[in-house]
Amino acid sequence: MRRTGLVVAAATALALGAGGGTARAEATVLADVSASWGDRVQLRFTWTERHTVEGGTVTVTDTTCDDRPVYVSVAVTTGAGRTVPLGDRHHTGGCGTSAEFHDIAASDGSGIRRLALMICRDGGTCETRYTGANPYRLDALAV
Repeated sequence: MRRTGLVVAAATALALGAGGGTARAEATVLADVSASWGDRVQLRFTWTERHTVEGGTVTVTDTTCDDRPVYVSVAVTTGAGRTVPLGDRHHTGGCGTSAEFHDIAASDGSGIRRLALMICRDGGTCETRYTGANPYRLDALAV
């Protein structure tokens, strides 16, 4: 049975920093996606402004029990159009287990347009299962 899905919830909050003058807007994204072969990934991260994504957590779950390790590859596209890999997160725990990684973050002076996540399994099979645009990205600010 093929299960694919995407659930994205964005919450925007405005917080005033100490001193009363600094405002910071945030948009938190939650995504729950599955590969066509069944392995599952949950992704959570926060866009803090047009240049930064931070606080990212990826949970990789082996649900196929096919003795093939599963991993995710995360990358951002900068405002200048460059794709910057943020690295692979490998889960080798086996059937029915999960691994959680708390190190998804990026910042770029030209801005970050989007973040993409690919789910892969040993042997080179990969699928891009999530692509999210930065709500504060540069081209969204054009009048």
